[in-house]
Amino acid sequence: MISILIIGDELLEGFTSEKNLFIISNFLKTYKKRLPQKTIIVKDNKEEIAKAIRSLLSEKPKVIITTGGIGPTEDDLTIESISYALNLKLLKISFETEIEKYKYVIDGFKLIKNPKGKAPAQIGYYQDVLIIILPGVPYEIEGFLNESEIGKTLIDVIEEGYDFLIIKTNGIYETKLREILLPHYENLGFFGYLPRNDGVYLKFKGNKEKLNEIKSFLDNLLKDYIWGYNDDKIEVLLGNLLKRNNLKISVAESFTGGKVSNLITSVPGSSSYFKGSIIAYNKDIKKNILNVQTENIYSKDCVIEMAENVKKLFNSDIGISTSGVAGPDKDDNIDVGTCFFGISFKENLAFEYRFSGTRTAIIEKGAYFILYKLYKYLLHNSQND
Repeated sequence: MISILIIGDELLEGFTSEKNLFIISNFLKTYKKRLPQKTIIVKDNKEEIAKAIRSLLSEKPKVIITTGGIGPTEDDLTIESISYALNLKLLKISFETEIEKYKYVIDGFKLIKNPKGKAPAQIGYYQDVLIIILPGVPYEIEGFLNESEIGKTLIDVIEEGYDFLIIKTNGIYETKLREILLPHYENLGFFGYLPRNDGVYLKFKGNKEKLNEIKSFLDNLLKDYIWGYNDDKIEVLLGNLLKRNNLKISVAESFTGGKVSNLITSVPGSSSYFKGSIIAYNKDIKKNILNVQTENIYSKDCVIEMAENVKKLFNSDIGISTSGVAGPDKDDNIDVGTCFFGISFKENLAFEYRFSGTRTAIIEKGAYFILYKLYKYLLHNSQND
């Protein structure tokens, strides 16, 4: 069993979002190790930290990892709190640092130099439990896991875990996905639905043979909606497909406000297939720059004109477009989340889709949706050529 103790007032008070559990779990998953079974978050308080440590130790885990509270200031209390909880002395040792506080180590523990920052980690055993004390800064934790003996120790100590399969879908609501999968629950075994802005993921765990069977079955059942697996990113898959087919793309965006272009250009080497974009947020820009004649900007006709004309303007092979209402209020009596998308390639295509969530979520969902639609369309075309 692996337990995580996350320490910091700022987390409980909502000033900082918690990212370290994700980093630790991802590291363990990479090496196919068992994942944490328990996580506790406590404030920067000596008694609270000590109480949490004693509670976790009573459950006899194999490993306890703490994050946060080992900086140089008075409110960083983790080291002295754990020393107090274990009834072990703090010893001053010779350690290469100008900060006096960093020279103190719990008796029987070892200081580990920080590859990315200043605060050293500490590692040691107490009653056969491996205790690892890490800083709270996410990139410093990544440094300790990937560039120090802490990562190697975890890999050696923690038992083998399960293989994972993440199947990534888009263009289908979670409720509809469940409706399709429900008759097959017994064969699929236990799995989870993970709604994301780039679609709905299905998460399975088990042995490789079983996961391969599931993948093969769902590839056929959900062939219209699956776009990737595990660590795949739609912008990378689309970019590779465009490069492979020597195609150039341009974008006309309205409600997505540049998010589509941002995703495309986040991929190194995207200049080989991305020609440019226009953010036609205002109706006059749609008319005067993109030569859109349709009066109803929330329509399939509008996004087809946008996609077709941006393709001509940039002399690209493909034009794609977005228009819709991201909220928080209706516009022209069009409901929030009502969005339209266009593709102009060998033919002109338009799609309407309804998204839910915050304004930011709707913008991101829309950007991912048009990339997904284009990817599936080009994939189908290349297979039929």
